Amino acid sequence: MGNTSKVATERHFAVSRIGVVLALAALIAGCGGGGGGGGASTSSTSASAGTGTVTTLFEQPQASSIAGNLVVPLADNSKPPAGTFELVLEQPDPFTTNGELVPTAWNASSQTGFAPSNPMSDQLGFQNTPGTSTAQMDGDTVGAYINSKDVPSSPVDPGGAGGGCGHVTNPPVQKMMIAPQYTWSSGTEPVPFASSTTVLSGSLDLQVPTASGVAYVVADLLFEDPNGVRISYGVKLFGNGVTNPVVGCGYDAPSNSFTIDSPLGIDERFVSAAANSTADTGIPWLGWQHFEWSINQSQFTAALQYLATQYPGQIRDVDPTRYMLAQVHLNAEINFLPGPAELGWSMSGLKIWLVN
Repeated sequence: MGNTSKVATERHFAVSRIGVVLALAALIAGCGGGGGGGGASTSSTSASAGTGTVTTLFEQPQASSIAGNLVVPLADNSKPPAGTFELVLEQPDPFTTNGELVPTAWNASSQTGFAPSNPMSDQLGFQNTPGTSTAQMDGDTVGAYINSKDVPSSPVDPGGAGGGCGHVTNPPVQKMMIAPQYTWSSGTEPVPFASSTTVLSGSLDLQVPTASGVAYVVADLLFEDPNGVRISYGVKLFGNGVTNPVVGCGYDAPSNSFTIDSPLGIDERFVSAAANSTADTGIPWLGWQHFEWSINQSQFTAALQYLATQYPGQIRDVDPTRYMLAQVHLNAEINFLPGPAELGWSMSGLKIWLVN
């Protein structure tokens, strides 16, 4: 991928959804009523000395197996359900007649770093063969190994103008990802920046032992305003081979999302790294690393204003109090065409919370 930051060709903006239980009380201004599903934990509020009131919006739930927890929207002909925590595969499996993945017991931990307790019940792959693209889920950990050899070589993104900051022309690319995601049910979406004193925070533990070609991992928060303007707010955690990561932005026509991605711990105009957080890196690693970030109202406003200057007339609303948090997902993706790519990762303990 070279020593450059990723632009829109290195981002995936699938409109997929995944869930966790939300039961926000009226303590958070602008939050909706409670929702639930998927065995996710209930939102909770507590007082923390010196930090204010902490409200948990999402906490990665325990899963007994991957069965029933992976969806393939193009094979199912339906959107992933809201209110449940799931893995979402954007491409149908080309090796099966129905497009669904099959149980596979090969040692995918050699690529993801995560060994589930029972691979045959905790893993689904494109084929039941070693080296196949595979999703994993067991306990509070998820993982995936994706390889470009398992999907058709024709591009799914035709590229074109207007794809990134400065409206560069992007080449056609093929994209692939298996994403852990959550979408809040309608009416339960929190409005994190309804108060000027509120800080939105997130954390996860991650390892990325395998990467080649254009491969990257971004923690993604999807915001939406009352007019339907969608902002994909990314926290860059890994970009294979990138030595000088910078803020990137773009527009994804299929999902109608404007995007802004900030390298964690490097550029803090729009997102800040916690003192105990690992910074965005371009080098794969084996073993858990902790990533933690925060976004305050001023940073969110600055990001909206930044995008408004890049896309004049398209983002008119820069009032942070009008944006609800619609979704959170881990954007762990490869881009390829003509070169091959692969990515192996695992994640544990994803959590999103507010401090006020």
